[in-house]
Amino acid sequence: MNIRITRLELTNFKCFRHKEITFESDITTVRGRNGVGKTTIADAILFCLFGKNTAGQSDLELFKTRENGKVIPNKDHSVEIELHVYPNDGSDVRCINLKRSIKEVWVKKRGSEESVFKNNTVEYFVGGEAYTQADFKKYIDSLVSEDIFRAITNPQYFLTLKWQMQREFLAKMVGSIEPEVIANTDALVDLVRQLDNSNDDIISYRKHLSYQIKQIKEKLDKIPVRLEEQNKAMPELLDWDALQVQYTDVSRQSEEVSAKIISIKTGNGGDVLRDEIRKEIHSIRTDMEKIETEQRKLLRLRQDEHDRTIQAARQKFNSLLNTQRDLEGSIPSLESMAKRCRETAGETFKKEQAYVRLHWPETQIDFRQSDDTRCPVCGQPFPPEMMEEKEALFNQNRARLKQELTDRANAAKKTLADAEEEAKKCEQRKADYETQLADIKKQINAAFSEKQRLEKIVLPTIDQILADNPDYQRLIASKEEQEKKLESVALTHDDNEQLSSLEAQKVQYTALLAQLNTQLSTKSQYDRIQQLIADIHKEQKDLVAQLSELERKEDIACQYQDRQNTILEERVNKKFSLVKWKMFRTINNGGDSFDEPYCECLVDGIPYGGGLNQASRLNAGLDICETLCKHYNISAPILIDNAESVNNILETTGQQIRLYVSEYDHLTIV
Repeated sequence: MNIRITRLELTNFKCFRHKEITFESDITTVRGRNGVGKTTIADAILFCLFGKNTAGQSDLELFKTRENGKVIPNKDHSVEIELHVYPNDGSDVRCINLKRSIKEVWVKKRGSEESVFKNNTVEYFVGGEAYTQADFKKYIDSLVSEDIFRAITNPQYFLTLKWQMQREFLAKMVGSIEPEVIANTDALVDLVRQLDNSNDDIISYRKHLSYQIKQIKEKLDKIPVRLEEQNKAMPELLDWDALQVQYTDVSRQSEEVSAKIISIKTGNGGDVLRDEIRKEIHSIRTDMEKIETEQRKLLRLRQDEHDRTIQAARQKFNSLLNTQRDLEGSIPSLESMAKRCRETAGETFKKEQAYVRLHWPETQIDFRQSDDTRCPVCGQPFPPEMMEEKEALFNQNRARLKQELTDRANAAKKTLADAEEEAKKCEQRKADYETQLADIKKQINAAFSEKQRLEKIVLPTIDQILADNPDYQRLIASKEEQEKKLESVALTHDDNEQLSSLEAQKVQYTALLAQLNTQLSTKSQYDRIQQLIADIHKEQKDLVAQLSELERKEDIACQYQDRQNTILEERVNKKFSLVKWKMFRTINNGGDSFDEPYCECLVDGIPYGGGLNQASRLNAGLDICETLCKHYNISAPILIDNAESVNNILETTGQQIRLYVSEYDHLTIV
């Protein structure tokens, strides 16, 4: 349906006492300076249809005629519109007359001669017939609703809505996007199948994933605290095997001490003491054997190292002698080689020089002086016609001979120069060898001295080493002391002293066993906490695997939603010729970036709300109005304010009323 305004009549409306305007079917231009009533025309149209001005205000005082800023009292105010409605089915055009009037009610109060304003009443007319407010609104709504009318007639209306409302409308305009269109990969096909089975939409699905991911991350965040608690409760890590061995050994020693105490108490104290001394002597001998074994091993290592050092010194000395012999043999050879190079090259040069000198005169003979001018048989000169041919052949042979002799002479010179260079190289190598030989002789003297020094070194014997070892000597003294004590046991034996010593040892062993038993008892607690820690780590591993899988699903869901947004954006933008819409924006909250729903109008990549000039903003609004007209299948007059700011106003299907600011003192309508 196409709605066009053909006539507008204003009575006592804002700045007009009375004004009648006729509109063209396509474009009507209204010109005048500010304040002469251009915007009033737009307010009048909206007032007649919906009782509001262009700002959406419905206060009736706004529409009354004023002088000097005050409302002229006791006046009726009205707007009448004549519309032509062209149905989409091609049926007859309807001519509709609409009128809305404001009636002022004035009354005289008792005892007063002057009338006072009481209130306003509004009257409604369709085709000259009076209508109630409800019926009038119903009739207007049958033509076009207020929201749609504002959207298709005001280029700024749609873009003043919140972006959420813009996005919701644009999404409804293109309709829902089939999941099969979005799913262009196997992963997305699986996601669509999953959504179909669960009857969830992508937003609910992503919220559910986000909740699961949040729960798992909270559990993972608590794991370090749980591990720290277990680590704090864990006893010290001990070598429980070694402690068990020590416990067994101390138990054995304690039992031995107990047995000795019993023996002493039964009168066998001497035997007990002798056994102890013998064990001590045996222990000392064992320690001595350890030292002897260790020192013999060290002596063998030292001897092997000494032998290797001597062998290396001898090899170095012999190697230097061989190098000396090689150099001494090479120096005469290089001297002879240099001499041979010069002699051989000199002989070759002399031979080539003699050959060139012998044949060079042949290159100087003139053809007329040669024997080639006469027949070798009869001796007569050749005829003139043959003479030229013979002369050319003669000159050719003479030139070839001259070139050959020149090449041989140059080659002989080069051979002589090359031989001299080679001889100098030999002489240089001879000089280098002589320098090396002098240095080698110095090295030989030093190597010989070092070899003799090493060969004179004599390592100590094992007996000398043990004699100088203080630990070994102390053990010898201790062994001798114990042996003397063993011989004097019968003379110095005291059961009471021995018994006291053993009982003191028994007390020490008992205390040590208690300590070892306490340490061994921590093993079960350690193993239990270790198992708990292992279980926590396994739980952590399982949670990480679950989180990875959920994040993989979230990535696929993001791909789905991104593709859904992209398709939505493409379908929306196909509806418009000038403007483009950005239907989502990328957000980065300090982690991974993601796209969220959004709505922003762009013209040539420039946002409508930032940096776009007035002309582009107006044409963008007209493009939106045109698209909305096509969507609703209806068009109505578009009111273009500040039209002077645009050189090329975008054409639209519906009627245009262009308001221009000019220097005219009176309103001019064309």
